[in-house]
Order: sequence, then structure tokens, then C-alpha cells
Amino acid sequence: MGREIDSSQFNSDDLKLFKERLSLETKALKTWFEESKFEKEQAQIGIELEGWLVDKDFLPNPVAESFLSHLNNPQVVPEISTFNFEINSTPYPFKDNCISLLKEEMDQIWNSCKESANTVNSIPTFMGTLATLRPDMLSMDCISSNKRYKLMNDEVMRHRKHKPVRIHLEGKDEFSIEMDSVITECAATSLQIHLGVSQDHAKRYYNASTIASAFVVAVSANSPYFFGKELWDESRIAAFEQSVEIKSYLENKNDFITRVTLGKDYIKHSLFELYEENERDYPVLLPEFNKDAMVDDFHHLNLHNGTIWRWTRPIVGESGDGKKHLRIEQRTPSAGPTIVDSIANSVFFLGLCDFLAQMEQPPEDLLSFKDNRDNFYLAAKQSMYCRVTWLDGNKYDIVKLIKEELLPGIKDCLSKRGIDKKDIDYYIGEIIQGRLDKGINGARWQKAWIHHHGKKFQQLMEVYIENQKSGQPVHTWSI
Repeated sequence: MGREIDSSQFNSDDLKLFKERLSLETKALKTWFEESKFEKEQAQIGIELEGWLVDKDFLPNPVAESFLSHLNNPQVVPEISTFNFEINSTPYPFKDNCISLLKEEMDQIWNSCKESANTVNSIPTFMGTLATLRPDMLSMDCISSNKRYKLMNDEVMRHRKHKPVRIHLEGKDEFSIEMDSVITECAATSLQIHLGVSQDHAKRYYNASTIASAFVVAVSANSPYFFGKELWDESRIAAFEQSVEIKSYLENKNDFITRVTLGKDYIKHSLFELYEENERDYPVLLPEFNKDAMVDDFHHLNLHNGTIWRWTRPIVGESGDGKKHLRIEQRTPSAGPTIVDSIANSVFFLGLCDFLAQMEQPPEDLLSFKDNRDNFYLAAKQSMYCRVTWLDGNKYDIVKLIKEELLPGIKDCLSKRGIDKKDIDYYIGEIIQGRLDKGINGARWQKAWIHHHGKKFQQLMEVYIENQKSGQPVHTWSI
């Protein structure tokens, strides 16, 4: 979704041509849905994991280009800033030992990342928002040399009429800042989980992913500190939403939604509704017209969709044999704290999505979208220490709800997929259950360390990275 572009600037003719092609591709996509033309083979899974490069003082180190050049691995790619990068896994059929294969691959890539980072005097790390990041470390000098990111920044600011980006969060502390670019987006690094879905079941799975978001955030939160302030357990959610804020008018409800969003409602019939919404309601940010692309390639449609950051994003993908498939991308979890934690978060989401999508009565018929949205932001603020509304309309402690109702269903659904029992037992039975029993995720560990030792963020990072190197899940770390 973050493909590089060739243009260095755009004009009104580019926008006109792009919009015309976007309209044609959206109409063609409608035909694909009407004729059920998408691939129906075994579902596949995969992840993207974003990281940081820090120096010997555990401060962000803007050497990503040298790091990536030395690494020379097409699965590790640039991100928006010069101290970020992203690892992309291979897609795996969602069955058997896929989780073990995914873990093995990510470990291998991570080890090579550590070796390459060492050549540029850096340490790679996973953390939703880097605890040592400060506002004076961020400027347009830090933005990646990829044309995509510079142009995206220019277009966002143009649509904002160059009004400064304002970030405001309240938690234990309060924080406000105004920036003249979207560079604060780099402060929000994530784990993105992909799940292939058949067209027949895509609506249920998309809505299930949206409902699952609150619970995924609760177990995986890892961003409690933003520029030295203790804010939300998953401060990254609010920071990202505000970093690229462009209001988009929705005529049907006279309401506004922003560029990063949980959405305005559940989908009613198919994923196509979201692509209609893309064309109708969201300004084009990167109008790079490709005259050689065929309409059914959906090149322009996908480029536009990649600049709309729904927390669950629909994707029209292409398999190795050129066939088109549908998948959903769950974007709410923070990166880290370790590879094993990130795999556990992925397994938790995949099982929960199955569980919710396969309920006899669709959960979206029982839980209002407003209540679902409230659950999401409560979990972002308090992670495992909040009460959420559930399908019967009552409020429950989120940990008790996950342990008593969701985990049994998750385990059962993963088992029905044919996932190896040892992986279910380890990632759900030991890691996720262990976090819930101890009340510890990445955010709560960071807060406990700071509350015990004081606001010594460089020391926090030193201990965090040492623990990360051990490969042990965060709920086992000592303070």
C-alpha cells in the first residue's frame, strides 16, 4: 500500500486524469463484486511490522537509508521518517504450522536487521511511540527521501490550507503541540495484520475486525508516553489520527470524518461500499496518473485507498498468479515489544475475527456502532483497565470479558482452522492469558517502570531493549 511514486509534483491536469481513472476503476470494481470474480482459495495471513533505529544513547537515529541499503532485503522497506523502517512478512495459508513459519521468518529478518543496524551504529527496536522522542527531533529534514512521503505531506498541508497540525492528548498528563508538517505520523509505529477473506464472508469479517479493534488494542497497547508525557495507554491512536487530519464531508449524514478513522458505521452489504466512500468522500492526495495501467489492475483505486488509513482497511490484492483477492488489514496494534509479542497479538486478532464473524447472530446487529467506537477509544486510553459495552448491552470489565467469553471462542476457531495446537497453547494460552492474568502489556510495563524509577526515558529504553533482545514476552519482564 505504500508503493513509491515517480512524480515530484502534481497539477490540476494530473488530478483530473486521476479522478477520471479512479471513477472508471471504481465502476469496474463494482462489476467484480456483482459477478463474484474474486479468488476463493484458502485464506492467507501476513503481517507488517514497523520499527525504529536508535543510537547508543537510545535516541532516534536518522540513518534508515544507509541501514536499508546495507540490509538490501526487499521485505524491509522505508517508512515516513529517516529513523523508521518496516518489515513485511511472506503471506502464509491460514492453517497448520503457519504461525510457527511466520515467527521463524520474522526472527530471521529481525536478526539481519540487527546486524545491518550495527554497521550504522544503531539499534533497531519495536515500540509504538518511542519513549525518548521529543518535538525538536522532528522536522521535514527527517522525512524519508521517497517522493511519496514528501508529496503526501505537501498535499495534506495544502488541503489543510497550511493550518498547523495540532496534536492534543489528555491522560495522567496533558500534551499539546502544533507542527507545520505531518512528520508526527512517524511517532506512531504499528503492527498491521492481513487476513484474506472470500467475497461471500468479507462483510462479516470486516465488521468483526472493527469490533475486535477495542480488544486488540487492550491486549497490545504499547504507547503510553508521547514526547515525555504519560497520556493514553495507546497514545499512538490519537497521535496518528491527528497527524494527518483532513476533514471529509459526508453528505448522507451531514457529518465529518477524518483521514484516519474507525469509520462511520458497519458495512451493510460488501467491501465495495468503502471504495464508493473513498471516491465520493475523500480528497485525492497522490494523483499520479499511470496511462499504461489497465482499468482492471485497479492501480489508481489502490493508490487512493492506501492514503486512507481506516483502522480496518479493505484491500484488493493480487496473488502471485495475477488473480485478484480480497483481504482486510487490521491496523490498531502497536509495534512490539518483541517479535513473540507481535505474533501473539496477530494470533489473538485472527482467532477473534474468526469467532466474531462466525457467530450465529452477527455481533454488529447487537452492538451499536457508537458503542463499538466508545469501546475502541476507552481501550486506547486505558487498555486492560476499562469497562466496555458488550452484545447484551451491559458493561463488563474488559479483561474478564476476554478471559471468560472471547478466549474460549478464539481457541476453538483457531483449532477449526487446523492451527497447530502447540501454537494455540503458547500464543493464546501462555502469552495472551499471561498478560491478562498479570494485567501487563507493553504500555503497563513501561508505566510501571517509570513509576518505580522516575521519568528516566533513556534508562527505560536501555532496559526495554535488553528485555527485547531476550525474546521473552513482555508480561514476564521484571521492573
